[in-house]
Amino acid sequence: MAGQEHIMILQYLRNITTKMSVLFDRVNQLQKRVDCLGKACSEAFGQCKHVIQKLAEGVEETRMDLSEYGGTIQESTWA
Repeated sequence: MAGQEHIMILQYLRNITTKMSVLFDRVNQLQKRVDCLGKACSEAFGQCKHVIQKLAEGVEETRMDLSEYGGTIQESTWA
């Protein structure tokens, strides 16, 4: 009986190590995916920042043009 118990314990330990190996592989795959997701989010935020800066520049130029034209219209109506 002691020999069979020993064999059963070894099989149980072998199953545990196999499951742990699979678990470690899956965790490594998940880590790679999370890293890729982080890089993609970083790039997306950078692109959004660039677009917002360009939009802000366009709005500022439009505001300056409108204030310049508004001033010209006021001057010409008073003349």
